[in-house]
Amino acid sequence: MRYFTILMLTLAACFGVQALALRTAGGRTAKSESNYFSSLGRIQAGTVGKADVMLLGSSITGRLPDRSQAFDGFANMGCDGGSAVDALRAMDQGILPVAPILVIEANTVHLAMQRKPSEVGAAMERPWFQAGMRVPAISAYARPSAFAYSKLLARKTGGFGDPTADDDLRITDRPKRLASPNPEPLAAYEQALVDELIPLLHRLQNRGCRTVFVLLPPGRQPGTPLPAWLTTLVTESNSEWWDLATGVDPSLIVLTDHVHMSAPSAARTVRTLKKGLRPSL
Repeated sequence: MRYFTILMLTLAACFGVQALALRTAGGRTAKSESNYFSSLGRIQAGTVGKADVMLLGSSITGRLPDRSQAFDGFANMGCDGGSAVDALRAMDQGILPVAPILVIEANTVHLAMQRKPSEVGAAMERPWFQAGMRVPAISAYARPSAFAYSKLLARKTGGFGDPTADDDLRITDRPKRLASPNPEPLAAYEQALVDELIPLLHRLQNRGCRTVFVLLPPGRQPGTPLPAWLTTLVTESNSEWWDLATGVDPSLIVLTDHVHMSAPSAARTVRTLKKGLRPSL
C-alpha cells in the first residue's frame, strides 16, 4: 500500500510539472522527437478551445503557424505522412471537432487513394489519443522530449514574425467555385475516393462548415491542369477552390527541402488565408 501511494504521488507530481511546463510554453509545444508524435500533438492541441479556421493537410500544412504562434483563430491539424482526408474522416466520425471554415490542402489529397489511413490517422481512433484531447498533461504535445525539441526547432527556423503584418503572398485571387469538368471517366481508385468524400463533405457542410480546397506552395508545374478527379471532387462537393501557388512571386516562397516552406513563407501564407477568407472571418 505504501509503495502504491508513493507511485501515485510521484505520477501526480510528474503530471503537475508537465502541466506547469505547458503553461510556461504557452499551452503547447511545436515539435517532438518524431513527426508522428509532432503530428499527434499538433492535432490534439488544435482541438482545445474553438477555432475559426482549421488547417487540414499533410506536413506541408503542418509547417504553417496557428494560434499557438499568435495567429489567432487558426488551428493547425496537419498530419505528417498523411493528408487532409485523415482529419476529415475523424471529423465525420465525431472524433475531432469542426470549425466554421475547413481549409483542405489539395496538394496531397491523392495520398488517400491508397485506401489505408496514415499512422497518425489510425492513431486518432485510439482511446489514448482521445484522452489526450481532454487532458493536456497526458497529450503528445506534453511529452518531456517535446519541450527540448521545440526549443531546438525555434532556434533553427526562427520565428513567424508579426501575425498582423501586411507581408503576405500579394495575390488578388480569392476562393471561388470551379466550373464543372468535362465528363471524363475516372480510374476506379479515383472514383472510389470521390464517392467517399463528396457525401462526407456534404455532411460537414450540413454541420455549418465552409470547405475550401487550397493548393499550397510549392503547388504544381505551370501549365499543368488540375486532375479531373480533383475538379470533380471540388465541384460536386459544393466546395471552393483557391490556388495559392500558381503565379506567386517566387521570391516570396522559400522552401527548406523542395516541399516545405520556411517560417517567413509559411507566415505569409497564413496572412493571405486570413485576408482571403473574409468575410467569413
